[in-house]
Amino acid sequence: MSRTTAIWFGAAGVLSLFTWVIFTFGDPVYYDATTLTDYSAVVGLTGSFVVTGIALILLWRDPPVTRGSLFLLLAGVGAIAVGVGDLLEDAFNVEDAELLFFGGGILMLVSLIVAGVAALTVQSPRRWSGLFLLFAVPGAMLGFGAVMLGVSWILFGLWIVYEHRALVIALAVAAIPALMIAIDLYWADVVG
Repeated sequence: MSRTTAIWFGAAGVLSLFTWVIFTFGDPVYYDATTLTDYSAVVGLTGSFVVTGIALILLWRDPPVTRGSLFLLLAGVGAIAVGVGDLLEDAFNVEDAELLFFGGGILMLVSLIVAGVAALTVQSPRRWSGLFLLFAVPGAMLGFGAVMLGVSWILFGLWIVYEHRALVIALAVAAIPALMIAIDLYWADVVG
């Protein structure tokens, strides 16, 4: 695993957190973009998924464990499809692009689950990479769970560089508040 891959995961995490800030404090009209804030939200979400896709494809080329590594490629392709579908649908009003968005999302999520579980079943210190992949899944599923995605990808990038087991503990500690924030955001968006 290379530092380049770690940088891409870090960038994906930062973009994801940037998107959360825009959605939380900017109150964009995301599905009918007309203002700078609206377009910033679209570009932020699109960018975070495209950069995530690139990071996952780079990880596939040099995986932490070989078992299930093909699913890293599929997750990367799915993430890029989500980003492109999002851009086409929300910035350019191409309604049929929602199929690309949702299809890519399903491919990404299922592939992350399979790759994460497969990594955890290997007898290697690198098996813990599966935790980062699995932690990203609820963040992507909760719509605005960008905090979970951001935290997961930033910690994964750090783990790639340092491979310290202490980062697995940091991930577990970060999981609780990040999960609570994501649930709060989702709950406020659906109920509020």
